[in-house]
Amino acid sequence: MKVLNYLPKKVKFVMELEFPIINDFYPRVGFIGGRIGYAKDVIFKWLLVKKVTNWDYRSVAHVSGISYQTLARRNTQFSKHNVYQKFFQYLVKQAVKADLITGEKVAIDSSFVKTYSQKQESGSGKWNGFKKGFGFKIHALIDVVTKFPIALVITDGLMYDGRLAIPLMKRAKPYLKKHRYVLADKGYDDTDIVAWIVKNLKSKAGIPMRKKSKLAKGKSNRYGNLLNWKLKATGRTFKKSIYKLRTEIERFFSSLKRKYYLGKELTRGIEAFTNNAYLALICYALNKLYLVGVRSFQL
Repeated sequence: MKVLNYLPKKVKFVMELEFPIINDFYPRVGFIGGRIGYAKDVIFKWLLVKKVTNWDYRSVAHVSGISYQTLARRNTQFSKHNVYQKFFQYLVKQAVKADLITGEKVAIDSSFVKTYSQKQESGSGKWNGFKKGFGFKIHALIDVVTKFPIALVITDGLMYDGRLAIPLMKRAKPYLKKHRYVLADKGYDDTDIVAWIVKNLKSKAGIPMRKKSKLAKGKSNRYGNLLNWKLKATGRTFKKSIYKLRTEIERFFSSLKRKYYLGKELTRGIEAFTNNAYLALICYALNKLYLVGVRSFQL
């Protein structure tokens, strides 16, 4: 570690952390001959360095002394064994212990990320006319009080946001408190979503209602008749002080793209994008835990 004093602060931050739990998520098989390779937790740490700096494999190899082939191969193996997903779920549990997840007010949203090639790639879906490009979507649910992510789903760039709301809430349900709030924008204005929040979470939906369509133009109420409005309003909150907290998830997505270079990696396809998204998410979560004094991650 002679180079430690010459590394950027965000690299030093990663180097201070210890990840023995990675060896539990991806245990070593019996000895099959040959030289014993680098410890998985060490390579995992350097893959995080690659993420926070957006360096290529050769640059990381030059600094770490680990060949770029080994780094790339281990990244593929971590992906195959769902190490990134398992570690993120572990971080969520650690965040609960550190009071970084209150579960009182959470927000759901998605963010579109264009493909690196600017062309259609594996899993990107067809052309998105609204976003004017091919890409992927990252759907997330976060605690808006602490800005800590709780659940994540990756899809093609054409996926309707509302379809992922209930799956995200199901993943996050163990960490959500009853009689609280789930916030989202008008794209999630669906009576089934609101009903699920009320029935399964015993909470209120901070989801504004869409205005009535042009076909209903001329009626006295902009949401249709009064009875229909009352039915749609059931189970919702319209407090501006609550709903304005929803914008925290937009800042969360901005951090993933700006600080952790999500969407700027030299990779193609939804599998590589999923790895990049989880690595960015892990780096974001580790920074939150670092600020409350967590340095080592083990079972």
